[in-house]
Amino acid sequence: MKISQLLSVFLLATCSARTPQMISDGGQCEYKKYKGRAKIISITKKTKPPRYSHEVFEVKFTFDSDQEITENFARTEGKEFVLLLNNSEYPGPKFLKKYNIRVGEVLECHMKVITKGTCTPIIFEFPTIKLDDYFEK
Repeated sequence: MKISQLLSVFLLATCSARTPQMISDGGQCEYKKYKGRAKIISITKKTKPPRYSHEVFEVKFTFDSDQEITENFARTEGKEFVLLLNNSEYPGPKFLKKYNIRVGEVLECHMKVITKGTCTPIIFEFPTIKLDDYFEK
């Protein structure tokens, strides 16, 4: 085997080993759920991707729980989060209207914090919003 072939195999193996697998809620992962509220603090129009027929918006929120969050990495004080659809895309204007998402609105929200496994460390769920509702696309 030539040195260039060995280098290619090494690089492929190295890159594959370092690429994290992030899955939302499956496999052997376990989560602790904190019930709380998300307050919408800003809605900003983003540059429309060329493949979209509609505008998209970045929705930022804060999370507050009645329970004490015991995992240090998941503490939410002073942090802002972005509401994304399940496919990691920003919502459109009709989605925002359908689910009554506007600045100042307080929504029921659950923060799931990983306790076992290597899946996504923090997941936000909104019981009144279907984050897989891709009707605008």
